[in-house]
Amino acid sequence: MDLVGGNGTAASRWWHRRGAQRVIIMAPIPAVAVYVAGDLVSALWYDGYSFRDQWISELTAFGSPVRPLMVAVILVHAVLLLAFSLGLLTVAQRRSALWWIGAIGVAGFVVVGIPTHTFWAMNSRGMQPGVNDTMHATLSLIFSASVMATMILSAVAYRGWFRLYALGSLAVVAVFGAASGIAIGGIDQDNTPWAGGFERINAYAYFAWLIVLAIMVDRHELGGAHAPHGTGRRPGRGAAA
Repeated sequence: MDLVGGNGTAASRWWHRRGAQRVIIMAPIPAVAVYVAGDLVSALWYDGYSFRDQWISELTAFGSPVRPLMVAVILVHAVLLLAFSLGLLTVAQRRSALWWIGAIGVAGFVVVGIPTHTFWAMNSRGMQPGVNDTMHATLSLIFSASVMATMILSAVAYRGWFRLYALGSLAVVAVFGAASGIAIGGIDQDNTPWAGGFERINAYAYFAWLIVLAIMVDRHELGGAHAPHGTGRRPGRGAAA
C-alpha cells in the first residue's frame, strides 16, 4: 500500500481531514467519565465516607485509604483535559476567546490542577493541619477562578443558546462553589453538612459545560466542508449556534 501521495503521507492527510484533532477536541468526554467513575468507586470503597457531607478532595487527602486510586483518576482526567486545551490552541485563531480558553486550561492543569491533588493534597479529617492544607485551599481557589474565566470566554466565543448556557453554568458553579466553601468551614469540628453535595453540583456543572463546549468546538471549528482547513477563519467562531 502506497502511503505517500501528492499531499504527503496517508497519516498527514488523515490529520488534514481533522480526524486526530477531532479525537483530541472530544477528550472531555472520557475525562469526565473517568472522573465520575473514580468519584463513585472511591467514595463507595472509603468506609464511612459521605457523598453529601465530604469534599471530593478528601478522597485524595493524605491519610485517605483511597488516595492512590483517586490520584490516579485525577491524573488521567487532567492529562485528557490538558490534551483538549492544547487542541484548542491548534484550532482557534491566535488570541481569540477560544484560544485563551486553551491557554488558561494548559496553565491551569499543569501549574494548579495536578499539584492541588498530588503535592499539595489536604490532610484527612482528624489529622493536624499543615502547610499543604493552606496550599490546597489556595490552589483550589485559583483553579476555580480559572474555570469561571474560561466559562466567560466561552460565552464570548459562541453566541446564541450556548452563551446563555455558559452564563447559567457559571452561575451554578459560582453559587454552589461558594456554598461548599462555607459548608467546609466546620471541618475542624467534623461538621460539614452538604459540603460534598454542593461541591459535586459545582464540579458536575463544570464537567457538563466542558462536554458541551467540546461539541461546539467540533461543530464550529472542525465542521468539515464549511470550515476550510488552515484559513484561520471558521464560520462557527462567534457565530450564533
